[in-house]
Amino acid sequence: MPFHTVSGRWEILLVALVLGAAHVISPWIYERRKVPERQRAFAGGLSVAYVFLHLLPSLDVYHRVVGARIYFVALIAFVLFYGLDVHFGPPRHKHPTKYKAYLAAFFLYDGLLVFTLGLNLPPTNLLTAVFAFAIALDVLATDLDLEELYGVRFVRSGRWVLFGGVATGYALSLFRRPHPLMVDILTAAIAGFIMFHTFNGQLSSKSRKFPAFVAGVAAFSMLHVILGAAE
Repeated sequence: MPFHTVSGRWEILLVALVLGAAHVISPWIYERRKVPERQRAFAGGLSVAYVFLHLLPSLDVYHRVVGARIYFVALIAFVLFYGLDVHFGPPRHKHPTKYKAYLAAFFLYDGLLVFTLGLNLPPTNLLTAVFAFAIALDVLATDLDLEELYGVRFVRSGRWVLFGGVATGYALSLFRRPHPLMVDILTAAIAGFIMFHTFNGQLSSKSRKFPAFVAGVAAFSMLHVILGAAE
């Protein structure tokens, strides 16, 4: 039997639909960017705020089996993806192996995010919608970054792979309870990857659109405060 209520099931579906929609509309958003550098800085602010306000606290939540060693798992994942990035740096930065590794990591991230939602859903439907919107902003920012790196290849197939991650996570959530050990290890590994991707991709930029970056941080922080104040 599913481990969450019928109401919770609909809330998980809501989040899954919002995240899936972010993958679907990302090329449309990409084509309509008017000031790409400023929008890239805003997306960077969203991602950095997401890491500090949501991802790192999640490691404190998901350590029931692994314990404090969960941070070593995150560190190892960070180092592994840094090594991958160095190995496939220019002129091989678009090598298929690196592209597939990134897709695999984000597929697991999307799937695990939706799969584990039943463990800590916000208390109301409205807050669930706010949470879904906040996470979708970060998902959309990542899609725009990947489209900038990989272009048509990501639009034609990559974003649908990530959409499949959302769908897979939702399907699994209907029938299985997340195993604590699996959640611990995957959460930590993906956290290490997301932190590397965020800091490497966003903070290494030569962009000087600092106000847009701060606006991104403020936008995600405001949504986070709304969620926290209501719980």
